Amino acid sequence: MRNTIRQRLIDRIPDINGRVYETDAAAADEDLPYLVLAKGNESEENDWAGSSYMIEVWPYVAHTLFQRVDKLVSEIISALDHQLLTDTDTGESILCRFTGSTSADMLDEKSKAITRGIQFEVFSFGWLLHQPIEPDPVSAMSQWTAQRFVEMQTDPQSWNPSDSSPALYWRTASIRNMQTTNWGAWVDATLRGHMLVPHVSARNIWLERCIRQLALDGHMSMLDQSTMFIQKISADSSQDPFRVGQIAIDVRFGLLRTSPDAMKLDQINFIGGAP
Repeated sequence: MRNTIRQRLIDRIPDINGRVYETDAAAADEDLPYLVLAKGNESEENDWAGSSYMIEVWPYVAHTLFQRVDKLVSEIISALDHQLLTDTDTGESILCRFTGSTSADMLDEKSKAITRGIQFEVFSFGWLLHQPIEPDPVSAMSQWTAQRFVEMQTDPQSWNPSDSSPALYWRTASIRNMQTTNWGAWVDATLRGHMLVPHVSARNIWLERCIRQLALDGHMSMLDQSTMFIQKISADSSQDPFRVGQIAIDVRFGLLRTSPDAMKLDQINFIGGAP
């Protein structure tokens, strides 16, 4: 995926004229500006979200153009932060998240350039894949989100989160209890909502709007037209939107028992009665 990230930077930042290099690959007299892309350690601390890894991007500009570093940093963040990138050869997809600067502005004596490192965390797309089993609470929440907030994006395969059009991804975090009845079973589950919005202030507004609407509605229809009831709602804007999710809701929905197929009759005999 490093080539995919590299190509994204080339496509979105025309001023670098395709100059994106691996660590120490740029020559001392290389034309400025250019970028250096370095991959960091891989992490697997989350058992459901899968692995992630860090990348660093270092923009290099002429040592007399201090403000140009700020502009390039802004362009790099815009090109990668909260963006879904797909490798056209393998079909693999990733999400990138800006995590901060790794250094202040510094002078590189070798290249006679000013540079500053910025860091991104790169997540595999696998954590966003969901295979529904009907009746599916996640599908119900995605449908509810699309109906209540038409600006929100719910399809990870096509989203591009922004402050005005955030992405909201739902998943089943746990099944707390299953109660068998003569007609089927009640299922008590906890769902997590991951709200992706680039800026914190906009994210908090959308988060507040969402949980208030959940509280007012109290229930929603599932795709089989049965009802899913909301039992409890909580939200924490400080939670990691990629790994944990800021919204937690406890829900209850029903599973109907299916009747076994009866054996079909292939012959009917009448005894007695009128001829």
